Amino acid sequence: MKSFKLLLSIIALVAFAAAPVVRAEGTSTTATAGDAKLTPEQQAKIAALVKEEHKALKELKADTKTKDADKKAKEKALRADYKTQIEAVKAGK
Repeated sequence: MKSFKLLLSIIALVAFAAAPVVRAEGTSTTATAGDAKLTPEQQAKIAALVKEEHKALKELKADTKTKDADKKAKEKALRADYKTQIEAVKAGK
């Protein structure tokens, strides 16, 4: 019984730890219907920005020194910054 509880706890921890990563990757800032009208150059720039965003968010998540409240604020600022950059690429700036 003790090993069953341990196994169940491990499974729950793994699922809990993976949930934010899956959610973050599934909510890309570039998933819009208008993306089909982008030039290949714009698509490449946006893909690079999205990759940078995911890397920055992953590094933020791995940071053990920063408090959770600060992480959430930094995550929100990162997402807003990258969204602005992506919108600028879409607008052709």
